[in-house]
Amino acid sequence: MKYDVIVIGGGPGGYTGAIRAAKLGMRTALIEEREVGGTCLNRGCIPTKALLHSGELFASRSAWQECGVGAENVTFDEEAAYKRKEAIVENLRNGVLSLVKANKIDFYPAHGKILGEHSVLAGDETLETEYILIATGSVPAGADPARRIIAGMQYAKNSDDVLSRPVEGQKIAIIGAGVIGIEFCDYLSNIGKEITLIEPMERILPMMSKETSLQLASILKRKGVKMNLGAKVEEILPDQTVRYATAKGEVEEKFDSVIVAIGRSANFKDLGLENIGLTAGKRIEVDDNMYTGVAGVYACGDAVGRIQLAHYAAASAITAVESMLKRGHSTDLSLVPSCIYTRPEIASVGKREEDVPNAKVGKFLMGANGKSQIEGLARGFVKVIADENGVLVGAELFCVRATDMIGELALAIEKKLTFEETAAVIHPHPTVMESVGEAYEDIEGLATHMAPKK
Repeated sequence: MKYDVIVIGGGPGGYTGAIRAAKLGMRTALIEEREVGGTCLNRGCIPTKALLHSGELFASRSAWQECGVGAENVTFDEEAAYKRKEAIVENLRNGVLSLVKANKIDFYPAHGKILGEHSVLAGDETLETEYILIATGSVPAGADPARRIIAGMQYAKNSDDVLSRPVEGQKIAIIGAGVIGIEFCDYLSNIGKEITLIEPMERILPMMSKETSLQLASILKRKGVKMNLGAKVEEILPDQTVRYATAKGEVEEKFDSVIVAIGRSANFKDLGLENIGLTAGKRIEVDDNMYTGVAGVYACGDAVGRIQLAHYAAASAITAVESMLKRGHSTDLSLVPSCIYTRPEIASVGKREEDVPNAKVGKFLMGANGKSQIEGLARGFVKVIADENGVLVGAELFCVRATDMIGELALAIEKKLTFEETAAVIHPHPTVMESVGEAYEDIEGLATHMAPKK
């Protein structure tokens, strides 16, 4: 069988690339040995957010009486929450399979291995192709026994384990306070677990601004989360005891369950990269076209090790397919929004304030936003950053619905709009979105619901 392109991996990058290729007239094959949808749909974004929603509903019970809702003996059935999560995942997965079929893509539910620049093994069937797109995604860091980062990692749970079944016990340690660890912390603390975060950096979410990090830490502490920051884990013992070093000395603490959330590693297991002269290191090097330098071979998403986000994987796959066809790029890969689904949510895009010389900053505090008060979450802020010429270059949101609103900021930055141009757009009231409009206005101290700048 001869194809124009064979895509190895059926995650957001893989299936998006396959569908775009098919829509552009390429005869396409998609190879995936596990469930279509990859990590994001089956073991990442979607199941995590489904559980977070369940946990937030349960945690919101403390505010029901104030809203006029009375209820007694409210309980949380975690098995039911996981069952609902699985139903959502299955529904979306079936949707992806339907799209693959509708676009006349040949789907091979098998392991894909590269045999040469223009040939791929799908299970036991050899396929010929003009182009190959590597979209094999990633696995939890340390999942490979040969690449364990912490001694005794095999005794702990990784993100795949957490999302496959409820975490046992009441006292839980989470090693790593990045995005994955913090979202698990939020869910588990919302359903009443006793959480201890162990993080080697001096603050949680170190990739975000210090302001956001400290505000979220304050919220989590009020929920009872314990934080051991600047702590280096030395060993995890079989009985779920964690040995770690802090500035005050060595600590040995026993937990009911230990979760390791220290990131993800590109998945190149038995991919056959050596057959085309590529080295299976931490990532595959590509140029701006997602081209590997090997004739006809492209890569996208987590495999290239740049930004481990589903929307980046999808966008980079589209860039790869367009490059195969010598078309111009339809997506700007230099501007990638980042979202964290805590409560309040966190979202950012573009540059941070400290990275912009002579930055002009507008900031709106959510305590003055009516819709946020109505929803019972009036903490946080919207911050927009412009360069010295007033052109928007970055934004950071820490508020309810931040992840739904970041798209406007990304569009404004990508189109190089000035804050005056964006402030000219009327934002509806009462919405959380109007806070973005007031943040634009605050750059010149004109925000209606903010005190005058000193």
